[in-house]
Amino acid sequence: MSLADTAPPGLRAWRRSRRHPVRRELSRLGRARLFFDDTIGWRLSRGRGGLAPARLIAATRETWALLQPLSDDDLVEVNAALHISAEALLSREGAAVLALVLEVIRRETGLSLRDNQIECALRLLAGECVELRTGEGKSLAAALTALAAARVGIFTHVITVNDYLAARDHEGMAPMARRLGLTSTVVLQKHTDDEKRAAYDHDIVYGTNKTFVFDALRDLREARQGKAAHTARQMGRSFAVVDEVDSVLIDDATVPMILSEPTAEPPAADIRLFTDLLEFARATRPGRERSRDSRDSWRLTEAGISALAEQARHWSHPAARDDGLVTLAEMALTALHNFRDGVHYILREGEVLMIDQATGRLMEDRKWAYGMQQMVELKEGVPPSAEARTVGQITQQSFFRSYRHLAGLTGTAHECRAEFWSIYRLAVRPVKPHAPSRLKDLGLRIHRDAPRKWQAIAARAEEVARERSVLIGLNDVAEAEALRATFAARGREVAVLDALAEAQEAELVAGAGQPGRITIATHLAGRGTDIGLAESVRAAGGLHVIIASVMASGRLERQLYGRAGRQGDPGSYERQIALTDRGLSEGVPGLTRALCMALLRLRLFPRRALSRMQGARDGRALSLRRATLLREQELARQLGIR
Repeated sequence: MSLADTAPPGLRAWRRSRRHPVRRELSRLGRARLFFDDTIGWRLSRGRGGLAPARLIAATRETWALLQPLSDDDLVEVNAALHISAEALLSREGAAVLALVLEVIRRETGLSLRDNQIECALRLLAGECVELRTGEGKSLAAALTALAAARVGIFTHVITVNDYLAARDHEGMAPMARRLGLTSTVVLQKHTDDEKRAAYDHDIVYGTNKTFVFDALRDLREARQGKAAHTARQMGRSFAVVDEVDSVLIDDATVPMILSEPTAEPPAADIRLFTDLLEFARATRPGRERSRDSRDSWRLTEAGISALAEQARHWSHPAARDDGLVTLAEMALTALHNFRDGVHYILREGEVLMIDQATGRLMEDRKWAYGMQQMVELKEGVPPSAEARTVGQITQQSFFRSYRHLAGLTGTAHECRAEFWSIYRLAVRPVKPHAPSRLKDLGLRIHRDAPRKWQAIAARAEEVARERSVLIGLNDVAEAEALRATFAARGREVAVLDALAEAQEAELVAGAGQPGRITIATHLAGRGTDIGLAESVRAAGGLHVIIASVMASGRLERQLYGRAGRQGDPGSYERQIALTDRGLSEGVPGLTRALCMALLRLRLFPRRALSRMQGARDGRALSLRRATLLREQELARQLGIR
C-alpha cells in the first residue's frame, strides 16, 4: 500500500460558492449509536488510523533540506512551479508542499518546526483531534496545517476561543500566506456584514466559533426571508482547524447558540409580575416552601405551591392563574438564590453581563430566557431589558459536524475521547512533547473554611514568590476578589486576570513569569498566551501554580497547572481547597456528594473523592449536551428541516 492510499477521503479542494455553499449533510445520531460509540466505538477508533507520520515527516525533511539553501527568488519559482492536488497532500508527493511551507515559516519567523509540530499538522490534515502538551507550539502547528491545506486549494477556517487570539494568530501567520501567494484574514464579531463577506472570500480565515456560528445563523435567517444568495456571508464549510478544541466542541456545546433580536420593552404588567415573584421567592423558607433537587436547583414544595396559589390570588397578571406560574416562581428562586454576582454575571454600566462558566469570559451577546434575565436585573436594581425574540439557533455539535473536514488540537483531550468520537468522529491522537516534563505535583491541602484557605494561600504564594513567580487559579470573579482583598490586607499588590480585565489579558499573562510576580486568574482566563519565564525564575524552579478552587473537572485542572513546566521548563503545582468551596456542592448528586464530603472531612482518599465528584459533574454536563443535541434533531425532524 502506498502512502497515497492512506489519505482520508474527505481531503479535497471544494469549490467555493455563496449560492451553493459547501456543507456536509448530517446523519441522524440515535441513542443506540451514541451508547455504542461512548462505550466501545471510540476504543475501536484508536486502531483505525492509516497515517504513517514518521515516513511522511522523513520525506518532508528530505525535501525541506533541499529548499533551505535556495535564494528567496528561487523559492518563489519553486512555489510557482509546484502543483499538487489536495488528495495527494498526505502522500510522498505532498511532502513537497509541507516542506515549502516549513521553509517559508523558517524564513519569516526564524523558527524551524520540530518533528512533533509537523506530526501535529499531518494528523490535523488527516482529520484527527491532536493532544499536544501546553507550550509545545500548537499555534504554529495550526498555521502549518492551514497554509498547507490552502496551498492545495482547500479553503480553511482556523477557529479559536476569542477575538484576541484569532487576531494575534492571524497576524503571525499572514506574512507566510502572502509569501505563498495565498490570501488570509481574521473575521471579528465587530466587523460589518460587508467586511465579513469580503473576509470569507479569503483562502484562510481566522475567527472564533461564536463568530462563525452566528454568521451562519444570519445567513440562514436571510435565506429563509428570500434574500439573494449572493448576499450571504459565508462561502461554506470545507475544512475547520479548531484550536482549544475541547473548549469549543465540549465546553461551549452544552447550550445551543441562539441568534435573537430585541423586541419591544417588557410590558409594565410583566415587570409587576416578575417583581411579585421575586418578593414571593425571598419570603420562602428552605426546607418548608422550597427545597433543592438532585441538580442543586431550588424547587417549590407542596407547601410552597400552596403559598404561591394564595399569593397569586391578589395578582392581576393573566399568568397568575396559569399552570406555568410554578415554573416562573422556580425561575425567580434561581434568579435570587442560584445566580450570583461575580460568579454567573457581573454588573457593568447598569447592565447585567453573563459570565461563561466554561471559560470565565464575559458573554456580551448572550442573555437568559425572557423572565429569567429580567428577574436577575430587577434583583440587581437595573432597568429590565427588552425581550429578545429567537430568530435562529443551532448547536455547536451540528454546526461543526457540517464541515466536510474537521480537525482539532488541544493540550487536554484525553478525558473527552469518547465524546469526540461519538459526536464528531474525531479520533484523539496524543503527540509526544519534544522534551520530558519536569513539572512537580506538591500535593493537596484541605482547609476548614474559605477565610483560612485564603490566608494560607496568600502566605504560601508570598513565600514562593521570593525567588519565583506564582499563578493562582480560581473559579470566578467573586473568589478572585476575596483573595485579592486578603493580599491587600497583608500589604501585597497582586495582578488579577478575570472577566473584568479581558482587555489587559495578554499583558498580564505575559508578565506572570517575572520574579516576585503573583497573578490571580479566574478559570481559563489567559488561555492561549504563553507565560514567558525570566531566567532567574527558571533557575529557581520555574512557575508555581496554586489551584485554589475545586474545578468542575480534572481536565480544567490540567489546563491550569499546564501553564507551568512548559517545553521542559521546571515548574510545580499544588491544590488548596476549603470544605465550603461551592465546587464541592454544586452539580454533584446528593449521595455522591455526601460520601465524598465525608471522605474529605476525614482526609481519607481526598484525591479520589475529588475525582469522583468531578466525574459526576462531567457526567451531568455530558447528559445536558446530549439532550441538547437530541432535542435539536427531534425538532428538525418534526419541522422537516434537513
